[in-house]
Amino acid sequence: MHITIFRTLYKHVIDHDLIERMLKRNNLMFERTSYEAGSRYKILSDTETGLLNFKKRLNEIYPQISLSL
Repeated sequence: MHITIFRTLYKHVIDHDLIERMLKRNNLMFERTSYEAGSRYKILSDTETGLLNFKKRLNEIYPQISLSL
């Protein structure tokens, strides 16, 4: 089981639905917590492959989100 946590800022991410669709496409379970400045995602993955694919795609769309690859 792999767990990754990352935060977004509203000034960086306009479309949270896009991120959530990407997570679902890679069969990743997640929890989203919203707060005033952005959102926090806790991502659970059975395999590392789906998580790596998600991170690469997220980095292409939102390079300003720091998510270690």
